[in-house]
Amino acid sequence: MIKLQSKLFILVVVITLSLFHFSCFLFEDENNDNSTNQADSSSKVEIIEQDIQNADMQETAYVPGDYALPKELSYLDKSDDFLVDKFYPIGWSKDGKFAYITEPADEGSGLYLFELVVFDAVNNKNVWSWKPEEREEGSLSSTWKNNYALFKKKLNEYQIEQEDNIELKKGKTSFKGNEYQIVLDTKTETDPDFGFDMIKEIKITINSPELGTKEIYQSKTDEYSMYIGAFVPGYILSPYNGRIVVLCQLEQAGYEGPPNIVFFQLIGSDLLLGFKPKTQG
Repeated sequence: MIKLQSKLFILVVVITLSLFHFSCFLFEDENNDNSTNQADSSSKVEIIEQDIQNADMQETAYVPGDYALPKELSYLDKSDDFLVDKFYPIGWSKDGKFAYITEPADEGSGLYLFELVVFDAVNNKNVWSWKPEEREEGSLSSTWKNNYALFKKKLNEYQIEQEDNIELKKGKTSFKGNEYQIVLDTKTETDPDFGFDMIKEIKITINSPELGTKEIYQSKTDEYSMYIGAFVPGYILSPYNGRIVVLCQLEQAGYEGPPNIVFFQLIGSDLLLGFKPKTQG
């Protein structure tokens, strides 16, 4: 009887151990399946994210195109009789270059004056410009048409995207929750030979209550500049990033008296970098 009970006990133990090992095998197999599914899912996510990145790169890639004759953008703040440099903005590149045409005022030379400029608004310098040979006959439309192949090549080389309606914005501006105001300061002295005030120093700053102050332009004039007026009529905002070109309008006394000459200078600036916080005091 005792032997029979012992055998039954051993049989029960063997069956219990067998069931335990079988359960462990099933659990391990289930975990392997889950790990495989998770790896497959992670791989799919990575592939999807990579596809999105590739799509973004394709969307932002520059595609060479054609250009139309740009429209004039008036910046003059006065209605007086001046000789004025005309301004024809073309557009921006994504890396901060700004292209435009100017027709400089002719002070008695009798020549047609034209210049196409690609301006680097990051480093504040012209990276390419073109002027025709000096001649009496000429016009904006004929110069554009006769040299269009060169203009198209260079504008595409610098990846300039043309904008149809570029606006000269005035007053305060905002970007990413920050407010900005452009301020121009001048120092003048009375010229002993001419008897009227002439500008000796020009400084332009951008003030932001949130970021601080940033000086974007500072220049001292010489005795031949004969600047009698300076003004900031506005700025042009890049559609691609927080960058602007500030247009500074300068009035120069005519060489032999009126009419005076009005021309412009462009100054580029980033709207987030380079600001010095205001000191507490």
